[in-house]
Amino acid sequence: MLTKPDCGWSDFSLDGTSVYPLSYLDDIPFNWLDEAIHGLETLNPFCVKGFMEPGRFICVVSFWNCHIICEDEDKYPLIPENTRHEISHTSMLQFCQQLYDDISENLDDWARWDEYGWDDDDSEFDFETNKEELIKKLVRLKELIAENEEHFGENHCFL
Repeated sequence: MLTKPDCGWSDFSLDGTSVYPLSYLDDIPFNWLDEAIHGLETLNPFCVKGFMEPGRFICVVSFWNCHIICEDEDKYPLIPENTRHEISHTSMLQFCQQLYDDISENLDDWARWDEYGWDDDDSEFDFETNKEELIKKLVRLKELIAENEEHFGENHCFL
């Protein structure tokens, strides 16, 4: 779903969708883990976002599908030609598992993700703290994935 971060960029794609390059301007590892955790805690759809420079990426993670919307970052009314919409039959649980796998497999790189947004004059970037916080969030997400597997079984539906 998310490629290994490279110089502040990661590509995103789901089964049956295009590839979307996402930049460091959004704190993907922390924000997306927070959204996924909240979604599984409440069993409610959630939204993650990214910036493509140019363009805004939004992924609405529903129960059984993910809806990807790409639009201009301008505040002017959108026209259909400037908007992209794709749907992937990826469930909330599958999305969360893929997010867990992708960040876990490249933990050090994701812990450095926000490093690109720091200026030399700013406070020092703290890799170890970032990594510890990501690990805590990954542990919680893994617990929620295990707890919620039954809700995404064959004979279950959401109201």
